[in-house]
This record gives sequence, C-alpha cells and structure tokens, in this order.
Amino acid sequence: MKILNDRVVLPDGKEKDWVYWSSTDSVMIIGMLEDKRLVMIRQYRYLVDDEVIEFPSGRLDRDESPEAGARREFEEETGYKCDSLVKLGAFYETYGQLNRKIHIFFSDKLTPSKQTLDDVEQIEVMLVDPKEAIQMASENRIVSMGSSLAILLLKEKMQI
Repeated sequence: MKILNDRVVLPDGKEKDWVYWSSTDSVMIIGMLEDKRLVMIRQYRYLVDDEVIEFPSGRLDRDESPEAGARREFEEETGYKCDSLVKLGAFYETYGQLNRKIHIFFSDKLTPSKQTLDDVEQIEVMLVDPKEAIQMASENRIVSMGSSLAILLLKEKMQI
C-alpha cells in the first residue's frame, strides 16, 4: 500500500494535486452452507475501534487472481473451502481516495477445513440466516460498506 500525490489535469483543464491510497485489489466472499446459513465473521477493527460483523475478505497477493485470493482468504478466515465460486461483481470502495476494487464472490458449495489466522487476526465465525443478515444491514449493525453491498447482491440473487 502506498500514499501517492499526483498532479492531474481535470477534464475542464484545471490542474490539481490528487492525494490517494494505492492498493492491490481485494476479495469478499459470501459463503452459504447447505442449510442456507451465511458464513460471516466478527472481528476487531483497530481503525474504528470496534468489533464488526462482515463477510470474509482480504487483499490479493501480488499476481494472484481474484478467484485464487477468494478461495485462500475464505479458508484462512473461516475454516471452510469454497468448492465453487460465482462472481457477483467488482466494485470500487471510495474511488476518490482509494484505487482498490473489491471482487465479490458467492459460494454455496463449502466443505469444512481448518481456520489459519495470522498473528493479528482474532476472528469469530458466525452462521447467520440470510433474512437476519438483511435485517442487520438495514439496522446499521453491519457497518462495512462492502458487506452491506454483498447482502444487497445476495438478496437480489436469492429473491428474498
């Protein structure tokens, strides 16, 4: 990750300094078990000094495909392997300040594996009914922009 300051010429010809954060893309995975419960996580996020509920996500390693990164991150954070992936879309988070794109995937073919967290991650896996996830997002109990968008995409996919 880098903080950059570019001198840019805007479409109207004006020049401006543009300070932004440059980062590799990231992935987010909506995992669904056979009983239709969603695999979500709760973890402490230092920058907001709070525990948040979200879908598993993480940055892509250099030269890693979004699909490979999604499989890796999901298994590391949840202890489940994705046996299939469907891409729901790719979205920018805050494109005025950050050039990172989030690739959102869905998998309803999961097999138990082993959670392998790094030394700073403290993640609790949560199994959540889709309707409850939609309610949590609408009540602002899910504050991750990406996870809220993922719930909206899932709602559309499942016609909930």
